[in-house]
Amino acid sequence: MAEPSEVVVEGGGRESAADWFRRICDVHDRVFSAEPFAWVPEMSPAHEEELRSLMTVAGFRLAVARQRNRLLGYAYGHPLPVDHGWWGDFDRPLPTGLVEEWPGRTFAVISLAVLPEGRGRGTGGRLMEALLRDCEEQRAILSVQPTALATQRLYRHWGWTHVGRKGPLAGVTPPCWDIYVRDLDVAPQ
Repeated sequence: MAEPSEVVVEGGGRESAADWFRRICDVHDRVFSAEPFAWVPEMSPAHEEELRSLMTVAGFRLAVARQRNRLLGYAYGHPLPVDHGWWGDFDRPLPTGLVEEWPGRTFAVISLAVLPEGRGRGTGGRLMEALLRDCEEQRAILSVQPTALATQRLYRHWGWTHVGRKGPLAGVTPPCWDIYVRDLDVAPQ
């Protein structure tokens, strides 16, 4: 049995996301509205709409970190569709072997957030590993805001490789995103 103050990390899918939905949105807003992230108020309802939509995507996965029923953080994502367009709009051409997609190649980590009181205890790393555990895809991809230097250092520490900067993108806050990739040690399908 878990100690009352122990942080529990558990995985799930759309049902778990539905159960935690409001708290996921609250954590998102609290984390990403603070420095060093770029934030505009429209990001809150846009995130809610995006999460609702992603919960219907085949292969959607979620991991949550909680102390009892208090949500400290979350991570979610889904398999990247072949025609997604993630590889467009880079500031320089990327190698064909990197940007080529096929079913089962890439899992997209869409969002990871940990409240300040949950940081410094390995919670983010545990969330990422729970999210990616049992993925059938060969690699994972994520984006991070260029101003989030500590977050980028953490991703590199976890084995992610920076592959380029996407943008500037019209109508997006922030207009540029740094893209990271990590092999998942899964045999090609």
